Amino acid sequence: MSAGGEAGPARIYVTDCEGPLTKNDNAQEIAARFIPDGAEFFARLSKYDDFLVDVAHKQGYNAGNTLRLIPPFFEAFSVSDEDVELFSAEGVLLVPGVAKALDQIRALLPTFIISTSYTPYLKALCDLTGFPVENVRCTELSLDAWEMPEEEADWLRGWAPRVCARPLIEYPDEAMTAAEGHGAGRAGAAEPAAECGVPGAAPWHSPDEALAWLSAEDRETVRELDRLFWQEMQEHPVSLALTEAVRPIGGGMKLAALEEIAAAQGAAGADVMYVGDSITDTPPLAAVREWGGVSLSFNGNGYALAAAEFAAASPDAAVAAELAKAFAGGGRDGVEAAVRRWPRPRKGEKPTGRARARVGLTAEEPEALAEASAAARRSVRGERIASLG
Repeated sequence: MSAGGEAGPARIYVTDCEGPLTKNDNAQEIAARFIPDGAEFFARLSKYDDFLVDVAHKQGYNAGNTLRLIPPFFEAFSVSDEDVELFSAEGVLLVPGVAKALDQIRALLPTFIISTSYTPYLKALCDLTGFPVENVRCTELSLDAWEMPEEEADWLRGWAPRVCARPLIEYPDEAMTAAEGHGAGRAGAAEPAAECGVPGAAPWHSPDEALAWLSAEDRETVRELDRLFWQEMQEHPVSLALTEAVRPIGGGMKLAALEEIAAAQGAAGADVMYVGDSITDTPPLAAVREWGGVSLSFNGNGYALAAAEFAAASPDAAVAAELAKAFAGGGRDGVEAAVRRWPRPRKGEKPTGRARARVGLTAEEPEALAEASAAARRSVRGERIASLG
C-alpha cells in the first residue's frame, strides 16, 4: 500500500546472498575445510567455470556451475550432509548492518533471496536473521543419498592434487569483448528457462578459437579439466549422477527464478529491484535493467558492474536499505534521484555517515565506481574471495 493507503505498484526487492548479504564464499569454504588444499582446488575450478562462460560459451553450461562440479569430490572425501550443515551454521559472516537492513526492506517491500549457494548455508542465514526460508531460492545439495564405490572415490581423490598442480586460468578482457561483439555478451538477457550463464547460450566460436585466447600452459589446464569432467567423469556413474542431480541457481537459472517470483507477486519488470555482485548475477541484473527496473551492483566485480545500471560500494548494508526505500516510494526514478543526491566527501576528507558509501550510475562514472567497488569488495570479503568470479 502507498503512504496514503491506496494500492501502489507491486514492487519487489530481490537480492543475491554472498556479497550483498554475507561475506562468505560457502562452497569454497566447504572445499577448504574438507578437501586437501581445497581452497586452491576450488579457485581453479572457479576460474575454469569463468572461462567456460566468458570465452568458450559452452552450451548447457550455467554460470556458477562450480557448485555442480565439486560435489563428487565432497562425496569422495566422505563429506556428509551433517558436515555441511554444521559447518555452514557455524560460519555465516554477515555484511555489517545486514540484519537491520533486511528488516527495514521487508517492512517496505516483498523481499526475496536468490542464491547460487547451497541450501544448508541459506537455512543458516535465515536462522540467524529471521528471514523467511520460503522466500529463498538456492541450490539444493544432498550427499547422503549417494554411495560412491571406493574405487571411484580413490580415482577422484587422485584428481584433486592434479587439479591443484595446474595454474589459475587467465585470459584478457578482449576475449570477453570479442564474445560480446558476436551477440553473446555477458550482460544480455537470457531466455526464461535457459540453463546457460550467457544469453543465447550458442557458442560463437569453436573450442580451438576459445583456447587461442590462453597461454599454452592454460590451454593444457583447460584440456586437463575437460578430460576430467566431460570424458572420464562420464564413465563413473555415481560422480556423473551426482553432478547431474545438483542444479546450481546461477546465471540463467537465477533469471528464471527471478521471473517466477515476479510473476507470482504480480510485479511488472519495471517494479523489480535486483541486487547482485558477481558473474552469476549478470543475467538478472541485465534483464532488470532492460525492463526499466533497478539493477544494483553492490560491491560488485566487473561482471556485475557491466550488467547493472546502478552501483554501490559500501562497507555496510545501510545503502541497500536506503535505496530500497527510494525504490518503494518512487520506483527506478526515485532511486536515480536518491543516487544523484547522495553525499560525497570533500577531497582529502575521510568519508563519514552516508558518504562512506559511493553510489552512482555505471554509465556515467565506470572507472570510479569500478575502483571503489573493488576496494570495498576486498575490504568486506577479503582478497581471496574478492578475486573469484
